[in-house]
Amino acid sequence: MGAVCTRRRVMPRPRAKHPAIDLEAILGAYTGNAALDRLLHIAERAEDREIALDALRHAQRALESSVNPFTLKPPAFSNGRAYERAMAIAKKREFSSTEIELSREWLEKNARSADAELRKLESGLSDLLTERVKENLRMQYVELGDHYYDRGDLKNALACYMRTRDYCSTPKHVISMCLSIVAVSLESESFAHVNVHANKATTSLDQLDDDDDDDVVITRAKLACACGIAALRLGRYAEAANKFTEIPTEIATSYASVCSAKDVATYGTLCALASFDRKDLRELILDNKKSAFRAHLEAASDVREMVQDFYNSKYTSCFTALESMRDALALDLHLGSHVDTLYKKIRERALIQYVEPYISVDLRIMAKAFNTTTEAIEGELTHLIAADKILARIDGTDSTLRSTSTNLRAKVFDQIIADGEKFEEETRAALLRMSMLQHGVVVRADDDGRTRERRAPTIDAQDKP
Repeated sequence: MGAVCTRRRVMPRPRAKHPAIDLEAILGAYTGNAALDRLLHIAERAEDREIALDALRHAQRALESSVNPFTLKPPAFSNGRAYERAMAIAKKREFSSTEIELSREWLEKNARSADAELRKLESGLSDLLTERVKENLRMQYVELGDHYYDRGDLKNALACYMRTRDYCSTPKHVISMCLSIVAVSLESESFAHVNVHANKATTSLDQLDDDDDDDVVITRAKLACACGIAALRLGRYAEAANKFTEIPTEIATSYASVCSAKDVATYGTLCALASFDRKDLRELILDNKKSAFRAHLEAASDVREMVQDFYNSKYTSCFTALESMRDALALDLHLGSHVDTLYKKIRERALIQYVEPYISVDLRIMAKAFNTTTEAIEGELTHLIAADKILARIDGTDSTLRSTSTNLRAKVFDQIIADGEKFEEETRAALLRMSMLQHGVVVRADDDGRTRERRAPTIDAQDKP
């Protein structure tokens, strides 16, 4: 019987997986510099070359083919700083001209248009400075600041918005100035300015009588959102969680120049899981105190299900969902640099929450609940025990975690027994003193400072009459 020759099947090489990032959705969810910053951030940091190239192409399209929503025509100029950044990213990542062509001629033409508009605004400002009309000067500085902001010159934009402070005559003027400064400060990562001017705007809002007005509600939501992002970027997760979870649903798409409704849900949920205790999470999910935030969660169904799984101790599905979102969140403009820290804090809080009610825990069962190995879960618990976050010890012979925390019931009983013994001792001492006083046994000091015992005189039989 002859040998049978079989052809070896060559398996195709698997393509590198990349996060499912909807770049078209970014252009639809954000406006202005917010969309450009996010696309360029992805192009700069994405490990997958195709994703980076696609993000850069979307940014180029937004820069070269943008349309003014009011005139439905291309604007007089575009963000030249963002275009220069796109060119630098393309050079750094070694994209060829056949893959993406960023034109130096287009950049120079855009700069000429922007400079012509700048000269017109500066000429108008010079004329107004001679008139000294406060409202006209304020509006001119606002237009000049908007011009610098649109072309990506954040430093000069901030200076112009700051100049309007001298010409603000109503609380609404102050609020408008603060919102502009907050937006520029977020983009330039000057987070100290964000909190200062958000507080100033809030003070001006308190001076208005129409607290129920939609514009006032939306403005408060914008300020809370900006402060939440600033706190997140500074690593103050509890503060960020409180800010995001209090943002009303009216913000919707009204702050698309900074963030979207889905960002509010995602940022607020992750910060809450990393910093809230179980009681606060219950309010976040079930109680009516956070009903506004639950409405935001409707814009992010995956995040909503994940936080519910965490609260219900369904850790396998919770952390599976978190891992599926990890790569996409790592490319987020504001959240990216904090993903690892947040995930670590969330997992630590889950481990603590799991072992807290028990005196002993089987690590094999716990590892299964967290979809990991016994050795891995033992290592994680070891770090938590060393950091005094869990009061327990690990018994390696039978893979068991045994609590070493004080038994509250036994502690109460010990305290009762100690109080009883102390009461008995004090009662005996009081009875002894009463008996000594009753029988006239006292201790008095002599003239020389020595003490001596004196007993009350008794009547002998011979002294009786």
